[in-house]
Amino acid sequence: MEMKKGKPNVPANMRSQYKRQQEMGRMKNEMMAAQRPGSDGFPVFNLFVRTPRANMWYPCGSFKGDERSAALAQSFRDGGMLSGISKKQLDGGVANSLAQDESKLAETIARAYPQLRKSINEFEYGYKLAYDGLSEEQTTVNVIVPKKREGGFLDGVKNLFD
Repeated sequence: MEMKKGKPNVPANMRSQYKRQQEMGRMKNEMMAAQRPGSDGFPVFNLFVRTPRANMWYPCGSFKGDERSAALAQSFRDGGMLSGISKKQLDGGVANSLAQDESKLAETIARAYPQLRKSINEFEYGYKLAYDGLSEEQTTVNVIVPKKREGGFLDGVKNLFD
């Protein structure tokens, strides 16, 4: 929070750099806010990527869930009998979402992290679930393999118990 009026007290030759730093700070704050669940109660899925050789996760985006994912996240958080099934459904939903645009996502990641460009076809994806009330263990990175859902209702029921 700045409480100064008028122009900032920055030398004229450094003003453009100062403005750029302020803009980067605003963008960082917006990004951090997007990674936490909002007041609407919907979960946020923070995506990460790594290569098989490196054991370091790189953040690559986040997306907000809907009513269905909120119900699944609540069931997973509460840890009842169906929490394992809820977790599997959440993993499947994220994997399906990634599979739809995996090539575009991989290209964007390679542009953001040039050091990963050599391994663009070997990315491993993971996500952290951000939802109010989750334990520390429930907020670790979950590794997923992007694949589209296929089949009908009976295939879905069969996959629940795999």
